Amino acid sequence: MRIATVGKGGSGKTTIAGTLARILAMQKQNVIAIDGDPNPNLALTLGITRAETSEINFIPHTIMKVEEDDETGEKILKMTISKKELLEKYSFKAPNDIDLIVMGHPIDGSAGSG
Repeated sequence: MRIATVGKGGSGKTTIAGTLARILAMQKQNVIAIDGDPNPNLALTLGITRAETSEINFIPHTIMKVEEDDETGEKILKMTISKKELLEKYSFKAPNDIDLIVMGHPIDGSAGSG
């Protein structure tokens, strides 16, 4: 099963995703929660402390590469590592045995636009 949440900022996507992940994990489902938000907070919703969030190994953009499909010629994104390696290197174990993957570094509030 795959579930994705999308919507307007502040609409509760992270809260719903975290709650659903915890409910499924408590029912002994294997859960991989992926936070793709540029300001990731899913870790906190899953019960990971602020102190522990500094231990999360964010996925670098270099794990993806653009290739051309041999049959169609279309450009496709492919991972440069296996799914197993992705989980071993980049997942963080949250309470209830949930694997959390965070897609990038948080936005640096001190960074200016010019």
